Amino acid sequence: MRRETALILGFLAITVGTSAALWSFAMPNFKPVAIPQMVSGVISVGPMRQQRALSAAEIRTLNDWLQAHRNVWGPLGQTPPSSGDATLTLTANRPAGADGRPVPYTITLWTGISAADWNDTMFLEERPGAVIRVHQFSDRDFAPLRQLVDQNPYERTAFP
Repeated sequence: MRRETALILGFLAITVGTSAALWSFAMPNFKPVAIPQMVSGVISVGPMRQQRALSAAEIRTLNDWLQAHRNVWGPLGQTPPSSGDATLTLTANRPAGADGRPVPYTITLWTGISAADWNDTMFLEERPGAVIRVHQFSDRDFAPLRQLVDQNPYERTAFP
């Protein structure tokens, strides 16, 4: 075997081997998320966190949306700039915690009000202290969630 051929094969082996090793560690984080059916919830919107209960139709819309968007959720890799524009605290149709109370399922939405770089971004937290999953959506895919947030009257601030 010529020296050039051996160098090329060695280079390919190193690059493909390194890529395979990195992906073997990364792929478990990019699996479909098992999202239970939600039965009730409260949405907190705006800087003053005005709350209201979600209606049965809104819960049904949210459940349908979540089941259609189960893929490509990655782990949160950086600290977000704020606590989000809206937070949904949901009760899922799953077993209660050790204390007998339902374990809250938290969804945080960024609609671009508080941090424009995070437009149409959603965080899922299965239970307090669990790995937070994040995904940024297109405007079209995020529209049903934006409609949930925009139903609340709250004072919007101008961008800095």
